[in-house]
Amino acid sequence: MTSGRRTSLRLLWLVLIALSTLSCHASAPEVAIGMTVHPRGADTETIKRQFDLMADMNVAWVRIDIDWSVIESEQSRLDWASTDSLVEEAGARGMNVLGVLAFSPAWTRSSTTGASETARHSRPDDVASYANFARVVADRYTSRGVHTWEIWNEPNSSKFWPPRPDAIEYGELFRVAAEAIHGVDPEATLLIGGLSPKFEQPDAEIPPAVYLEQLYGNGAAQLADGVAVHPYSYPSLPMDGDQRTVGGFKDLPALRSVLDRHRDGGKKIWITEFGAPTGTGPHAVSEEDQAAALLQARQQADRWDWTGPLIYYELVDGGTDLTDTEQNFGLLRADLSPKPAAVALMDSAAG
Repeated sequence: MTSGRRTSLRLLWLVLIALSTLSCHASAPEVAIGMTVHPRGADTETIKRQFDLMADMNVAWVRIDIDWSVIESEQSRLDWASTDSLVEEAGARGMNVLGVLAFSPAWTRSSTTGASETARHSRPDDVASYANFARVVADRYTSRGVHTWEIWNEPNSSKFWPPRPDAIEYGELFRVAAEAIHGVDPEATLLIGGLSPKFEQPDAEIPPAVYLEQLYGNGAAQLADGVAVHPYSYPSLPMDGDQRTVGGFKDLPALRSVLDRHRDGGKKIWITEFGAPTGTGPHAVSEEDQAAALLQARQQADRWDWTGPLIYYELVDGGTDLTDTEQNFGLLRADLSPKPAAVALMDSAAG
């Protein structure tokens, strides 16, 4: 990125912060913001500190993994400790929880599904076992105030639906999960698993609008209460015309048009992941540019009356290696010190 472009983006960041602060004096932003939280083995006090910082940012939604491969790594032996702690901390602060029901333990899959990390992203051999887990989860957490569920994560990508995405297979998984959860909580809100944009790799993802059309074709989309999407645009700003993705932030109106064509316009599009990595990895941005992107996304979502919450990815960096893109999406550094994006949200909340 040229120095001139970096300078212009930093100026935009300052303008966005000023506009955000002014809007707080006029009226609160309409879009509810949220954070994806990964505990990563953090102790109780660290988790509490993370939630305190989210409260300072006026976070309304907390998105957490209900990771079947971790909770029930051994059949019929379930470990709820980490998930329970996140739900408890969210409830104590009046934050809503969005649970992502995803990933398969080894005992649910054939032994030929590949490397362990890729394999856990594979659907189980018997989707009834996933439905049973969904039923158990809903039974545990409905009474604790959790009523919103994202069914799987990025099923339109090869990474999270190996070896390649298949809308018919996913539709079957969604149907059995919906039946199981609604059997426990008839008023639960069920979202199509957050759809990834299509990046540069050939055949790695199906564009979100195309995949959603396929889900309407097999009847799964009609059963959903909303569509979750992950419209990453980095290193570009959300509404820049020149982006490396199809199905990024600027393309959300095209996704909305799919709902309209199917006379399903009453459903919201939930932005359940959006962010930009800092550091020095591929396509990374400066911390100031990360703040500009997140604030612009918030302002644009305010203009669309068909969006649900805007949930940032993610609260805390996954590590300290600046060269690893995946470790640097946090609004907080690994030591919980705030990056400019977190400071901007705190300033907005305080205003």
